Amino acid sequence: MAILLALMLLTGCTPEREQGELFAPEYLDVLVVDAALIVGQPLPPIKLTRTQAPNEPFDPAEAAERNATMTVTVDQDTITYANSPASPWIYWPEGPWPLVQPETTYELLVEIPGGERLTARTTTPSVLAMEEWVLLNPSGTSELRTLRTFAEAGDAVYESPENQIDYAEGLVEGRIPLGGPEALNGYGYQLALFSLDLGSDYVIDPPFFEEEDFEDLARQGSSPPLNGVDGGIRLPWFAIYYEGRHLYKIYVLDRNWYDLVRSIPQTDGGLGFGGNIGDAFDQPIFNISGGIGLFGSASVDSVGFYIHPGE
Repeated sequence: MAILLALMLLTGCTPEREQGELFAPEYLDVLVVDAALIVGQPLPPIKLTRTQAPNEPFDPAEAAERNATMTVTVDQDTITYANSPASPWIYWPEGPWPLVQPETTYELLVEIPGGERLTARTTTPSVLAMEEWVLLNPSGTSELRTLRTFAEAGDAVYESPENQIDYAEGLVEGRIPLGGPEALNGYGYQLALFSLDLGSDYVIDPPFFEEEDFEDLARQGSSPPLNGVDGGIRLPWFAIYYEGRHLYKIYVLDRNWYDLVRSIPQTDGGLGFGGNIGDAFDQPIFNISGGIGLFGSASVDSVGFYIHPGE
């Protein structure tokens, strides 16, 4: 259940919640699909496994569902998937990998020898194109400068003068199209932040931190799903712990991705962007027939910047 574990880690799922509480007994030894389609990127490989006992370490080779018949259908075209002995839990498209198209329905069919079937479908959001990325002053009341984008500078954005930011100098804001996620054929936003320089030092030094507290600081994380917002989405400074290069992404989620993320229990240990939506759920919402997991899609835009230690 790699996608489920990853989503729990990225969204700050409470470690005190036992797996037996999260997954009912009927979720043992069932098919798990793991696929996230990103608009504009090649159709992805798909993981197919079975759930294992919650008190045992997850072993993908042991959990792999081998020799399934798997297809993805889009616009009456069918892409056949197959696995290999080297990675039997991963199925790869045979032939060219087409790009994921916006506002398009993709249907997954998995057939297991013996008659078991898993089906799911996703309709992709529209292309997300941020109007601009800006740095606001710490109070958020005025604009300091406009950041350069990947479209303008490629990976050189991390060296661009405009994208050099002293820690807590201001707030990075992405200006989103008006109308909320619904205007983009989506159901919600999700934010993700990645510290790319694995050897970089900390930019925080709280007096109450012990050495082991620093070791627990993650280099990547994401927010709960956010409700429709007009204007901009701001990155809080307490989500940044390290100096160096950072990649900041904003996703527009399809129904499946949105439902799964909003139904995973949240704590205050995540990025805490605020504006999270959804009620309390006993179990995650999977939107899959014949199994559990994720067959979802999203559209994404991103910006890169370099964090320097504050004075």
